[in-house]
This record gives sequence, structure tokens and C-alpha cells, in this order.
Amino acid sequence: MAGPSQVPPVACAQRRPIGVRAAELNLTDIAVTDADLAPDRPTHPPWFLPAAGAAIIALVIANNFGNVIWAEWVIDQPLQLLALNSSNKYLLATSVNTDLVPVLVISTLRLMAPDPLFYAIGYLYGDRALHWAGNVFPGIGPVIEQARADDGSFKWVMGTLLVIAPNNPVCLIAGVVRVPFVRFVSLALVGTVGRILLMRVIGSIFSEQIEDVLEVVARYQRWFLIGSIVLVVGYVALQASRRKGLIGAVEELEEDLGD
Repeated sequence: MAGPSQVPPVACAQRRPIGVRAAELNLTDIAVTDADLAPDRPTHPPWFLPAAGAAIIALVIANNFGNVIWAEWVIDQPLQLLALNSSNKYLLATSVNTDLVPVLVISTLRLMAPDPLFYAIGYLYGDRALHWAGNVFPGIGPVIEQARADDGSFKWVMGTLLVIAPNNPVCLIAGVVRVPFVRFVSLALVGTVGRILLMRVIGSIFSEQIEDVLEVVARYQRWFLIGSIVLVVGYVALQASRRKGLIGAVEELEEDLGD
């Protein structure tokens, strides 16, 4: 019978020495996979921010070129004008000299062109995207605060906003709160088509007044063109100097969102 100070042979065989060498450890048992270290948001592709900035600049240029050339194209090339800029004023102005189907196709594509881009910015960059959007779109501060305090139910509120006003900041916030992409596109499409149809209805109600305005534009087309150039150039220069709006925000895109 073993004495009190003796350790049974079996126990000795099972016990590991305290000072075991690192080479004897099976490191695969404690290896940490990339999934274990995955961040809250997806990994940011290094090319995304430069590509997003270039896309925003292209959309801003198209929008402003439409604002410059509108007095000529609203009469002679209405569909080309809508391809550049499908804002409500041009949807109304072209409602009297265009057919519904081509307007519906062209304007839907133009209006929804920035939607996936801003959704992706919100989806990838989360709270940093909200901070950036707060500087770019100061009027949506209350919506941003609700998105930051989201308990999972705000995405249902976003569904309503996407139908009523599927604009750039709303699409960005939809990405932040992780509205499913198919649902996001479906709701934005419904809202966009609804907006175009509403402008067509209003245009048909006020068709005579719109035609009168277009006659004035045709008569003084050169002066409208000169005035538009002055206004657009001045507006762009002011926005760039103050770093406001999308024009100024492109410069801060990588600064605010870069890793």
C-alpha cells in the first residue's frame, strides 16, 4: 500500500510536466480562424472608396450638366435631358412632349443609379457612414439619430421612407440598418416609379401652363442658357469652397471612411 507521500504510477503517467516546451503543444488546437476575428462590418475593399468617389463625381457632373443645358434640351431632346437629370422640375417640364414608357424606363434608371452606391457605403461603413452623411445632408439629423439608436425595428420605418423618398441619405441609412438588399431595391423601385407617375399626373393637370412656360423658354432660350451656366458654376464653386454637399463631401469621403 502506497504511503502518503507516494504518487501512484498511473497518476504519474497521466500528469504532464509543468514546464512543457512550446514545441510539444499542438497549436492547431488553439488556432484562431479569420472568422473568429471578423469585424462587425464586412472587410472594406481597398478600391471601393476611390470608385465610390469617382461614381459620385460622375453623377454630380451629369446632374449639373443637365441644369446647364436644360433650356435647350427640354424642348429638343427631352429624353436625353432626363438621362442626365430626372429631378421633379424636368419630369414636369417634359411631361407634355414625351411618351410615358421611355420616360419611365430612362428616369427610373437615372433616379436609381446612385441608390446601390449609397446603400453600399452605409452597409460597409456603418456609424462612420452616418457621421459622413450628417455633414453632407444636415437636414436628416433626426433620422440619423434614430438609426444610431436602432433596436432592430428601425428597418421597418426605413421601408416607409424608401417608398416615400428613396433619395441618397435614405439609401445610405438603409444600408447602415441592414435592410435586406432585395427588399431595399424593391421598395426603392416602387417609390421611384410612383414619383415619376405622380409627376406625369401633375403634368397632365397643368399641361397648358407647362406649355406656356416652354414657349417662353424657347423664345429666350439663349438667355436661359447663359443664366443657367452662371448659376451652376457659381453654385459648384460655392459648394466646393465650403466643402458642402456632395461636391465638397467627395474630398472627405476617404478621410472620414478610410481605414
